[in-house]
Amino acid sequence: MPTLTLSYNDQELHTYPVSAERLLKIGRSDQNDIIIDEAAVSSVHAEVEFDHDGFYLTDIQSKNGTFIDGELIISRKLKNGNVITIGTYSLLFKYDVSENFREEADSISQATMMLDTSIHRSKLAKSLSEIGEEKETVKSRGMITFLDGSREPFAIDKPLVKIGKEPGCDIVVKGLFIGKAAAEIRQSKENFYIRPSIEKSRLKVNYKTVKEETILKDFDVIEVGAAKMQFYLSMP
Repeated sequence: MPTLTLSYNDQELHTYPVSAERLLKIGRSDQNDIIIDEAAVSSVHAEVEFDHDGFYLTDIQSKNGTFIDGELIISRKLKNGNVITIGTYSLLFKYDVSENFREEADSISQATMMLDTSIHRSKLAKSLSEIGEEKETVKSRGMITFLDGSREPFAIDKPLVKIGKEPGCDIVVKGLFIGKAAAEIRQSKENFYIRPSIEKSRLKVNYKTVKEETILKDFDVIEVGAAKMQFYLSMP
């Protein structure tokens, strides 16, 4: 059976079974299956849920984020040996693929895999932004979520979105070294792009400085000064 082993300062505290038949909740409050009593942990911080091809960890808009192997995530499929970091605690995911829950990628067509992944991401986007019902569409909708939980998710619903500290910007961010217009997100028929508005805009994508226009990918982390956001695609 898949398990999550909770540790603190490299000391194992408890091992929890992970079931394909029920949702597993992680957080600070008593209502969770795995309780982490720490101020940096949100009341309901993250969830582990089984989809047809494996177990997925989803961050529930926590204040301080959820990490897999040191990388900030919104939702990601768990693999054997992944280390989840929540606050100052860690959870080791162990999953013997020889058991009944083994991945069935070899027996499922690529088209079905793509469809199921699309449905999973659509469900995730709806839970984050609480937007509408699922509809068939030829293009996903670009969204920005704020990792500190201070604002509602922002929908990229026009060709050019401006980010900066000027009140006229679409996304207003604060900071001493942020320009009036620090960055821009542009959408074409097929992709979303981000670029700095000025040379010294302190724009980063996935913790790397961006100096020219770059394609945005699902779940990319955007930093403008001290402001942290995450780009993701939702199904309108």
